[in-house]
Amino acid sequence: MNENLFKNLYDELIKLWKNNTSLSSFVKLPENLNFKDLPPNYIKPAMKLSNWETNSEKNITIHNLVKELSPKISWKQTYNEEDVGKKFLENFCYFELIGPEGYFFSNEMSVYLIYFDKNTFYTWHNHEAEEIYFVLNGNAKFESIGDTPEILSSNQSRFHKSFQPHSLSTEKEMCLSLVVWRDKLSSEVSVVKI
Repeated sequence: MNENLFKNLYDELIKLWKNNTSLSSFVKLPENLNFKDLPPNYIKPAMKLSNWETNSEKNITIHNLVKELSPKISWKQTYNEEDVGKKFLENFCYFELIGPEGYFFSNEMSVYLIYFDKNTFYTWHNHEAEEIYFVLNGNAKFESIGDTPEILSSNQSRFHKSFQPHSLSTEKEMCLSLVVWRDKLSSEVSVVKI
């Protein structure tokens, strides 16, 4: 049962990739990957996502699949409270759908789904891997050193170079995004002072 839902989510990503040049030009999404079940880790921020009713029709199938799967997902948080604060940890979670530790194994790229509640600041950080954020639903303000800040909403994306410090903040809306890495998949994410 879980496998079918995760495969449906994977199939929806394949469709999204084929219809979106910012994703398809960043990295090729591998197809026909094998599924690996992971133990669920249903944490408090994911429970907020489970209750998120959206009025947007954009990416609604992906949004609803993530909501349905949420109690079964192995949600993660990689930060310590000392680095990011308790409030952030109450409002943030992610999981790896495709990648070395994901539900669908690949050592060529990683696709994470990341959730931020309203009024959340994702502190300045960087990593060696190049990445693209692709907003599925909601919106957030993206900032990165060397680039103009911008608010992104559904189907908009933002590229971060290797070791480029960047941050994200939400205000009145939640945000569900894809985060895609195409290289250096074992990169450490480091909080940086700006």
